[in-house]
This record gives sequence, structure tokens and C-alpha cells, in this order.
Amino acid sequence: MMTSHSTSQKPIRRAAITFILAFLCLPLAIAFSHDRNAEVPVNPTTIPEYDTVAGVVMYWNPGNNHAYDQIVALVADGIQPRATVFMQTNDNFHRDNMMNTFTNYGVPLDNIVFIEVYGDRIWIRDHGPFSIYDNDSLAFLGFNDLATNHGDQDLPQRLAEYWDINYYDFPHIIFDGGNYLVDSHNRLFATNRLYTNNPDIPAEHIDTILESYMAIDTIVTFEALSDDYWGHLDMQIKLLNDTTFIISSVDEWHSDYQILEDNLAILQSLEHPQGKSYQIAQIPKADNWKTYINSLIVNDAVLVPTYSNPADSDAMQTYQNLLPEKTIIGIDCNAMISWEGAIHCITNQLPPFHAHTDEDDDNGDDDNGDGDNGDDDNGDDDNGDDDNGDDDNGDDDNGDDDNGDDDGDETDIRQPETGVADGTFRVSPNPATDLAMVDFRITLRDDYRLEILDLQGQQIHQVNIPAWYTGDYSVPLDVSSFGSGIYIIRLTGSRGSESVRLVVP
Repeated sequence: MMTSHSTSQKPIRRAAITFILAFLCLPLAIAFSHDRNAEVPVNPTTIPEYDTVAGVVMYWNPGNNHAYDQIVALVADGIQPRATVFMQTNDNFHRDNMMNTFTNYGVPLDNIVFIEVYGDRIWIRDHGPFSIYDNDSLAFLGFNDLATNHGDQDLPQRLAEYWDINYYDFPHIIFDGGNYLVDSHNRLFATNRLYTNNPDIPAEHIDTILESYMAIDTIVTFEALSDDYWGHLDMQIKLLNDTTFIISSVDEWHSDYQILEDNLAILQSLEHPQGKSYQIAQIPKADNWKTYINSLIVNDAVLVPTYSNPADSDAMQTYQNLLPEKTIIGIDCNAMISWEGAIHCITNQLPPFHAHTDEDDDNGDDDNGDGDNGDDDNGDDDNGDDDNGDDDNGDDDNGDDDNGDDDGDETDIRQPETGVADGTFRVSPNPATDLAMVDFRITLRDDYRLEILDLQGQQIHQVNIPAWYTGDYSVPLDVSSFGSGIYIIRLTGSRGSESVRLVVP
């Protein structure tokens, strides 16, 4: 079942012990759980961070700290060419404030989507959901986190309800997302805080939950750093791919020197499940305390914290040497690192809705964040659309907004079966000269494509909405560079399309 929770890797326990512990501990786990789906996941699968990312959830309230604002804006800017950025919104004022701040920092709103899910804490890595595949479909787990007195401790459940996916809740266990690292072989890496933060809970109970709900069969623990209050692994160790680790280092006089040397020895002692060799690189901390490990992998790029320090260039080069096929993007995090967090801490990756299977061939996905629908960014949605303005319903691209067609050929696609709730697809303000908001409600999971077309059917802009997301959406469109005229805004799924006119005076 599990490895021991000591700071080393130990043999797997026998199946009989696994069965007994599961039988004894599972009722306790369910008793503490308040989830929507109290049953154990079917064939649960953990998801490494270096796998395909379709979306990233973030929250922040701009205006309180301008240096934070810039960091968040640059992180969102680095993500959006590669995956959809889902920003939590508390109300329209909050949403508009975020849009204005992005615009002020020169960040396009091309692939930023606002979701009506309340937030109050920027550190979404720790209190946000743990993603798994449950019978090959995305599901969330939620644990308690070490922080106190914030309103986002139930965020994983609220996101699961918002997107209508299975959810499993363990509020009696403190397990921060910053202390969670998995590979593709069902192995979990964490600091010993996984257990010491839960002194009243038997380690075997925690192990059984992780095995039953996340398919973890091996746990490798490391010593937490002495100068890290939270004790998170993402401040010292990261797995970049199936065979590559990076770990922080400090000078010999530092109080964390021996801890990091011992943790390095644990990494060096690991045996790869498939007999491969590990590559392990040390990256010195800037000024012996600012870590470069708290980075975000998002498909073909890695967003790395930097500090306007001479050590920045060496850190960035190390990432590039280890991941030559990826774009390495440095973001100055001096304003944030004193709070013991950086880029990884303010982001929470979401994988594709369905797990990749042996029969899949990636559908042409080139890891550019297109939601695994095979979209090669040329506008095709694989449903026969030839990007000439047709919305697959026989419309002759004369600017009809689906409510003025006099031949009745669009009646059927106005039904909720299209996956877009009737009457919810609208744009405001209209006419618009700067920003326009497109609002809609998705009721059925599907791959969706939001486009702006001119009256000749030429595509002006496109946003891909990954398949698993249901709920209410607000998508900003910057029309300030559009010429005067009438444009068609169209939302297309496999079941049909919804469209509306937008006037730019």
C-alpha cells in the first residue's frame, strides 16, 4: 500500500494489511466527509503537474498591493497563451477592477475567463482543490489547510459544485497543496508536515485515505525547512518531469544546509519504477532564502520566480538546460517572497476533463492549452466548420442573431440541448467601443469555441472553453482596435451554436 512516513522510501506493505486498514479507516474517512459523492472514487488516478494543463484557477483583489498586482498580471499573461485562466469573481465591480488592472499592465484579455465563485485569499495552491481522475473523469478532493480565519477553506467543494464534478472532502486533515507533489507512478512526495500537522490522526489513517481516494501507493517524505513556517515542499523540491528533480541549496553556514543535504540524499536514493535514471539539479537560493523552486509548469512553458539578483540567470539557465523544449519565463517576485510564497502558490492547475487513455493519440493536441479537442488554433472545431462564418446550422452569415431568421432553420439550436442555457448568451455593453462582456451559462459538458467574426465570416478572435466546465461565464473582449461595423459573436459546441450581433460604432 503505502511507504512509511519516515524521511525515506520503504517497502510497500502487503495487500492483506492494506485491506484491513482500508476496512477499518474508510468508515472514519466517510464519517468526516461532507462531500457530494461520499463513495470512493472509481479507479482513481493522480495527475502530475507536468502533464497537460487545460486551465489555471486564480484569485486576487487588485489595488491593495500594486507590486502583487503586477506579479498576478504577469503570471496570467504567461498562462493565457497556453491554457485558460479562470479568475474567481466576487461581483461585477471586482471583475471590472481585475480587467482594468490587466489592461493597465498591458495584459491582453484573450484567454482570461471570469467565474462567479467567491474568493478571499490569493494562496489558492494551498486551499484549492486536489485534482484526480475518477473513472477517467476529473474530480476534486478537499482537505483543511494550515492557514486560519479565511473564507476559502471550502473552495474545492464550491468549485466542484460550480462545475458539476465529483467531490470528496476531508476537512479533518490538514494537507496544503503546496506540500503535494506526485509523479505518474502513483508516488507522493511531501514534507513530514503531512503527518506532524495532524498529530491526533494516525498516520495509517492518512495513508489509507490517500490510497483509497488518490491511488497513492508510495509516499516519500522529506524534512521541512527550518525557516519555512508552512513546511511546504514547493519551496525546496520540484519534479519537472518523470525523471528530473530540482532542489534548492544554500551556503554551508545556513541553518537549512544540512536539511537540504539530507533531502538531496533521499532524492539520490530513489529508484525509478521503470528502472530509468533520475537527473537531479541543485539551484542555489537568491540571498540564501529566495527560492527558485516555486515555479509553475503550464504545457510548453515554465514560469519561474526571479528576484533581480545575479543568481537569476543561473537559475533560469538550469531550467532551460533541464527542459530545452520549453519556454522559460522569469517573473520578479520580490514583493511576494517575504510571505513565503511565489508563482506556484497563487495558481492551481486543472487538467483536461477526461484522462488520456492508450487509445487516445492526443487528438492533435500540441500542449498549447487548447483543451485537448484537437484544435490547432486555425479555428477548426473538428465539426466540419471551414471557418467561413458558417455556424453549422445553415445560416448564410447575413448577421442573423438566431432570433430573426425567417426560415425557422435555427429553432432547434436554441434549445438547451445545445449545452448553452436558453436566453443566457448576451453581450454588453452593445454598442461597445472598448471592452465588451460576453455572458453565458453552459449546462452540458462539451468543447466550446467563442469567436468574433466579421460579416464576411472572417475570424477576428477566438477563445477555447475546455470541455468539462459547466456554469456561468463572463468573457471579456477587447474591441478597441476593431473598425466600425457589425460583428457576430458566436459560441459553438458539438451540438450547435449560439450567436449575437455586436455593434462597434
